[in-house]
Amino acid sequence: MARADLLKKLIQSHQKRDDKAFTIAAEELIQEERKKQHLVFANELERLLKNGSTGSNNRSTLVSFDPLPQDSDRHINLVEIKRSERYIEDLVLTEQIKEGIERILQEFREWEVLEANGLSPVQKILFCGPSGCGKTATAEAISSELGLPLLYVRFDSVVSSLLGETAANVRKVFDYAKRGQWVMFFDEFDAIGRSRDDATEHGEIKRVVNSFLQIMDNFGGRSLIIAATNFEQALDPAVWRRFDEVIKFDRPNDNQLKILIRKLFSSLRFNNEQVNLLAINLSGATFADCERVCFDIRKSSVLKGLRQVLKEDIEEAVARYIYRQSIIKKLPPNSTPVID
Repeated sequence: MARADLLKKLIQSHQKRDDKAFTIAAEELIQEERKKQHLVFANELERLLKNGSTGSNNRSTLVSFDPLPQDSDRHINLVEIKRSERYIEDLVLTEQIKEGIERILQEFREWEVLEANGLSPVQKILFCGPSGCGKTATAEAISSELGLPLLYVRFDSVVSSLLGETAANVRKVFDYAKRGQWVMFFDEFDAIGRSRDDATEHGEIKRVVNSFLQIMDNFGGRSLIIAATNFEQALDPAVWRRFDEVIKFDRPNDNQLKILIRKLFSSLRFNNEQVNLLAINLSGATFADCERVCFDIRKSSVLKGLRQVLKEDIEEAVARYIYRQSIIKKLPPNSTPVID
């Protein structure tokens, strides 16, 4: 374990934006880890430090200090840096998905071991499946498990109406990512990975797809790249081949909804009858829908100064959920919850 004084120096220099002091403290930490024979960890720290160095004045240009890449025309940020508080244990995943995620985490943590044996870890992953079924939440959990910030790529900013600007924005994102280590998350990936054979698309999207594939192939950063799409059928065939792993997320069954409800109600007093009742009313819902309803119930409990789930709060939250769904799906708004 690193000495407390070195960790204190790192945090203080980061808060003061003192790049030189940060570099000195980081180099001391690396030497300390080498003395303890933590060679893999020391090498990883050294590589991260070099990735943030200009080379000309030996001052660190750590990515957290760097300005975020922007669209040249609109001057808006192309990415967001997020810190997640979700972990794998907070999610409800099938055994197959969980095993796949654990393997990805293991390979990423053992990057140097694999590299030393002429092998490469899984680095490019595609999440596909319906909206609200756990793709973004899983990317956030992977970020937390690896202790890396989530570099969230904003496609509303990346996609530009100007000829050639979208491909330029994609390059800016990857150039920025090279200077650090991240979990890069491309949400709504079909916005730039759309099939080049689609007759309804113009020539610009073909140039964007070609550029993206080339840039991703040549990316030399030590980041984990995750792309997510709700419309996997729209992706270009060449895009699928670029990903090391593909993970499909489906709508949860009633049992999975019950597991999630119990997790979300863990800070409150509740009983199995309430869980079953809520699961019946949410049958066919997504994880995101279930989470929204459970948070609604928890807020009602907090506002009443209670720490328990009440039947009336379930009724009200389910009624709001049904009304919301009637708007989204244009269903008759007079549906009633199954309370009895």
